[in-house]
Amino acid sequence: MEVAGNSAVAPHIYNFHGIINGIDPDIWDPYNDKFIPVSYTSENVVEGKRAAKEALQQRLGLKRSDLPLLGVISRLTHQKGIHLIKHAIWRTLERGGQIVLLGSAPDPSIQNDFVNLANELHSLHNERARFCLSYDEPLSHLIYAGADFILVPSIFEPCGLTQLIAMRYGSIPVVRKTGGLYDTVFDIDHDKGRAQAHGLQPNGFSFEGADAAGVDYALNR
Repeated sequence: MEVAGNSAVAPHIYNFHGIINGIDPDIWDPYNDKFIPVSYTSENVVEGKRAAKEALQQRLGLKRSDLPLLGVISRLTHQKGIHLIKHAIWRTLERGGQIVLLGSAPDPSIQNDFVNLANELHSLHNERARFCLSYDEPLSHLIYAGADFILVPSIFEPCGLTQLIAMRYGSIPVVRKTGGLYDTVFDIDHDKGRAQAHGLQPNGFSFEGADAAGVDYALNR
């Protein structure tokens, strides 16, 4: 909690309790979502996500394959960890996966940087990488449903909705341990006790630090 360093607040920090954001369960509902090809619940999630993945690959011109598909849905700003996003893209491609990125940057220089990266990857890895550098809510629904993993490597994140929507659609969140990402994602290897204390099960992968090694540690697992 950022106010913990305030001398007037610090002695009373245990009287404070954060409230986690929620998502709109009517908008983000794989059972009633007009933007995905097959409605699904936890009962038929494998079939539903397979159909969404095939539809996503077809729409974006990617190779139709059961390769691991990493999705990134984000504003492209330094707060969102763009250097970590770039590393994860290359790492995913090195490991033989596919990558889909949806987002745009308010800073023209960052936007141009990602345009150049998109051109490079679309040339080198045309069947496995696709960037959509704009706002497209229908496409975001299809990515949440069709991706195997959703990456959220924020440098700081008061709560974050991306990881919550990902889990709603059965996609595994890969997040940096910070703020609301730490509060809502419980690492499959390291957070079993913490998850149980919240009455939950481990539900994703997380990493510490803000460097390539941290991203690799989560992605490799």
